[in-house]
Amino acid sequence: MHHLIPAPRTHTAEDAPEARLALGPDTALRSGAGTGTAARWLRAAVGAATGLALPEPPADGGAHPGPVVDLRIVGEAGRLGAEAYRLTVSADGVLIEGGDAAGVFWGAQTLRQLLGPDAFRRAPLNPGRAWSLSHVRIEDAPRFAWRGMMLDVARHFMPKEGVLRQLDLMAAHKLNVFHFHLTDDQGWRIDIRRHPELVRTGSWRPRSKWGHRASELWNDTPHGGYYSHDDIREIVAYAAERHITVVPEIEIPGHSQAAIAAYPELGNTDVTDTASLGVWDTWGINPHALAPTEDTLRFYEGVFEEVLELFPSPFIHVGGDECLKDEWKASPAAQARIAELGVGDEDGLQSWFIRHFDTWLTARRPPPHRLGRDPGGRPRRGRHRLLLARLLRGRGRRPRRPRRRHCAPSSRST
Repeated sequence: MHHLIPAPRTHTAEDAPEARLALGPDTALRSGAGTGTAARWLRAAVGAATGLALPEPPADGGAHPGPVVDLRIVGEAGRLGAEAYRLTVSADGVLIEGGDAAGVFWGAQTLRQLLGPDAFRRAPLNPGRAWSLSHVRIEDAPRFAWRGMMLDVARHFMPKEGVLRQLDLMAAHKLNVFHFHLTDDQGWRIDIRRHPELVRTGSWRPRSKWGHRASELWNDTPHGGYYSHDDIREIVAYAAERHITVVPEIEIPGHSQAAIAAYPELGNTDVTDTASLGVWDTWGINPHALAPTEDTLRFYEGVFEEVLELFPSPFIHVGGDECLKDEWKASPAAQARIAELGVGDEDGLQSWFIRHFDTWLTARRPPPHRLGRDPGGRPRRGRHRLLLARLLRGRGRRPRRPRRRHCAPSSRST
């Protein structure tokens, strides 16, 4: 029995020694309509590790002297839904059928696992090695439409090459949503051209805490970095080739000290000397929140305009959680704003902040009508296009912290 991660729904293998398909220089790869991403990936990744060129078989439909890896989209006519696949290895070759292009790609990922650990290398260990597959039939479909991983590059910057490596690892495990946490108190990681100080100042902190925030140890080496527009475009395109959606996160109204350090007028200047604030160098919940002014709203609308240009995702994460309100309580300007808006208190002010960008972003990128299906197969309707903190709308009530778990709850099946 093969050990596959995640475990597929059905897996039937023939254990007889003779029930194997030999692969070699004469192995071809036939890509049906719409399967180009899987074909390119197989030739680039699996071809590099195995040394197999995987050329197209004769276009005239004539007999090919060796085995063929055949990629096809069969859809619901083949009783396969979105992202589902069926992989069959027999004496005739390898057939990967998918409900859509993503399903074919996940089937190709399973084929790589069947070849063993050496198929994950970047060059063949032995160019003359013989590769083979046992006869097997595997069928799988996702249990969860959203199978994600969050990468927090705000606290610990990861160069672009590392991000691309994370996307490869996600694809290997059939994860399809990359939550890209780009801003926080400890760093701002995306270039916003109309606000250049966000990366000039906000992307670097002078030192970092070793371990937990209660630790008395520090690393005094400056830490930082950011992604240019072209870096982001490359990451998004690389993810799309692997059927992964990139969901960016821009934190508001809390977790914003890196932005306030770059533009002090974004903070509550009537109670805090925001000009003296730097990028935060420790962990925990920061006491400095954005000022609830019209100028702050216009500033972040400009930020989100550039974010929307770079990320085609139907979802944008705006944070919304862990916003300490001591500054707002002490700020005459914030208290006047609460009275002007009629939101009751600081919790209502936090909800108002998030609802503003809910409305603003939804007007510019309408929400999808459906976000996948629940485990029972029933459609889940998505009213909002944002991933929001679970703020209660009532006045004077404490907002509940959101669940930040974005990984698939089980590895039994994708």
